[in-house]
Amino acid sequence: MLGPEAMLRSRRKKAPEETVEFPVAPMLDMSFQLLAFFILTFQAPSGESRIDLYLPSAPAALIASPDASPGRTRPGSMAPDLETDLVVRAEADELGDLVSLSLQGSEVPDAGALRDRLRRYREQLLGEPVTIRLVADDRLRYEEAARIIGACSAAGVDAVRLAGSDPGAGP
Repeated sequence: MLGPEAMLRSRRKKAPEETVEFPVAPMLDMSFQLLAFFILTFQAPSGESRIDLYLPSAPAALIASPDASPGRTRPGSMAPDLETDLVVRAEADELGDLVSLSLQGSEVPDAGALRDRLRRYREQLLGEPVTIRLVADDRLRYEEAARIIGACSAAGVDAVRLAGSDPGAGP
């Protein structure tokens, strides 16, 4: 006769091993369905990914019409000495407060005066598009920059481009 330990060993060896089957086909089916769903419902963001670039036009590179004489401009066109790409410089102190504001090198007291000056300038251009390049000090607070951009927008400026301050340039 066998002892209790021998009986336990013999029973363990006689039990069939269980195999676990992993159902791969349903999982692949589900993953392809999810992939197809996301591909078919994806819509690329159109407004956020579009960047408007307004490149400055060089007057020397523009081709004059053959009937235009040197001293005469076409009707509806701007005067030859007025620029449509203007530079606004904003300098800030250590705390980020606006210290000085200038338009094309001419000092402007505040954003309201900038708005009025841009509005008068825009009227002189007779409907030509005006773009502003805002050269702001890196320390300028966002509220101050937003106030300047708002003044440009209120004056009817077509585009405002932001640029970092140039370390070698003067005020």
